[in-house]
Amino acid sequence: MMLKQYSLISTLLIALCTCRAALADDLAIQQDAHGVDYVTGGIGSEEVEAMESFKKQFNLYFLFSEGKVGRVIDDINISITDNKNQTVFALEHAAPRLLLNLPSGKYQAIASYLGNEQRYRFTHDAKKHQRVILNWKNTTDEEANILPSAPGQEEEE
Repeated sequence: MMLKQYSLISTLLIALCTCRAALADDLAIQQDAHGVDYVTGGIGSEEVEAMESFKKQFNLYFLFSEGKVGRVIDDINISITDNKNQTVFALEHAAPRLLLNLPSGKYQAIASYLGNEQRYRFTHDAKKHQRVILNWKNTTDEEANILPSAPGQEEEE
């Protein structure tokens, strides 16, 4: 009986590892309806590693999290509009990490998680790698915040 349980557990663990590796391998550059290339993922260590391999190909990186500890979250609906209020990028059900390329300009990101919406205005320099962290501080009681508190974005060289 013990050998059967061990065998079953081993089989399940192998299947789980294989599925997780396959998911990481499935990360690929996609294109939204507005022609913007993007990659979204970052659930599990394999996907996080896979996302790292794409980072240099993109100039804008979003990270979605919640709570004071910054637990990563997924199922984010996000749209980005330019200074003429025209949608330049839109994606439903984004994973915790989103990489995309946008030309230089002034933008507003509108992201929603569990019905709570955030709006974030930013200036983007396409020649630099820029990171934006959107954090839903408490999705039930408190108004959403952007971390870090000032200014909400970091440039990476």
